[in-house]
Amino acid sequence: MIGADGPPEELRTAPASAVPPNPAGANIAASWYAAVRSSRLGKGPHRLRLFGREVVLWRDRRGTVRCVAAHCPHQGAHLGLGDVVDGELRCPFHHWRFDGEGVCSAIPGQSRIPTTARTRSYPTREAYGFVWVWYGTAEPLFDLPEFPALTDRPRRYLGFHYDDATTGTIRQLLENAVDHQHFSALHGLALDQVEFRVLGKQSEAADNGPPLTRDDAWFGVWFSGRPRRPPLRRSPFGWITGVVSTFAMGRRMQLLVDGWPGGQRFTAYVDGVEVYKVIMGIVPEGDRVTRQVGWAGVRRTGRPLRTLFNYVLFWVQNRAGTFQDVPVYDSTRNAQPTIYVRYDNGLLRFRRYYQSWVDRAADDGKVGR
Repeated sequence: MIGADGPPEELRTAPASAVPPNPAGANIAASWYAAVRSSRLGKGPHRLRLFGREVVLWRDRRGTVRCVAAHCPHQGAHLGLGDVVDGELRCPFHHWRFDGEGVCSAIPGQSRIPTTARTRSYPTREAYGFVWVWYGTAEPLFDLPEFPALTDRPRRYLGFHYDDATTGTIRQLLENAVDHQHFSALHGLALDQVEFRVLGKQSEAADNGPPLTRDDAWFGVWFSGRPRRPPLRRSPFGWITGVVSTFAMGRRMQLLVDGWPGGQRFTAYVDGVEVYKVIMGIVPEGDRVTRQVGWAGVRRTGRPLRTLFNYVLFWVQNRAGTFQDVPVYDSTRNAQPTIYVRYDNGLLRFRRYYQSWVDRAADDGKVGR
């Protein structure tokens, strides 16, 4: 459905099929997803719910994190109740052992192992303080994106981790940064001279990190606005909001966002000067059971008190924004027709992009490598 003020520009000559669906359910795209903080993985198996199913994570003999479906193909015992022996996962019930690919490597008292003795495995990567798990195809279709703020330049930033639970969907959480109109409506940030555009090339988001290994797995936007500062005597709260939104550093705020179908990278600026960076990953536990996790950090200024001021202010902004967003996520009804208006052009393009990666996800119920 299109609003009375006309459709977004890209739909004026597009077929009706160009409007993306608004599906019910988890609607999981093929992508890398955050699973758990690396620090939470101990010596034994770690039980976790991902993609609507139980999985087990552990470290093999080389310290590489492995992830397999949780139940033994023998008699269905939960492998998370077992232990790790020589880097392999051992079932608690009959001591069948499984390697990192989910293939049974040993059965006590049996010299011949059935070729079907295997459980589904999921590709994993460990980076930025988290374990990431690939969903949707047997092998990843692109590499986990890089985030130099935590790998090449960690001492430049003072940061914190966050972990927020919601019953919102993956797509909702990701498109929040693309839906720029809600910055003013929900978060009360009155803005003038607003600029918003969907980026066309990965090179335009170089400040966030190197390009993804597939152009079509990438989506980026640029947002800029000048927070209003009403006279202090007339509106003290409005004046304070306008000042702190730009960290009392200038007048114009800018936000560079790019990402992949399971996460995003952010860089924020005031008058072109970098203030903070963020990496966010989605933990898709199941249908309407989702978490957004990540790391956020302000750039050190060389002046400890100024850095501390920016850090505290950013933490408050981050937590306050999430406090406002989550109730909306939790109560939104997704599976209904959508009325798009002109300012939804970026949102519409993001939804088409995201759905194209949902379409790439194969049947995850099949056991495979």
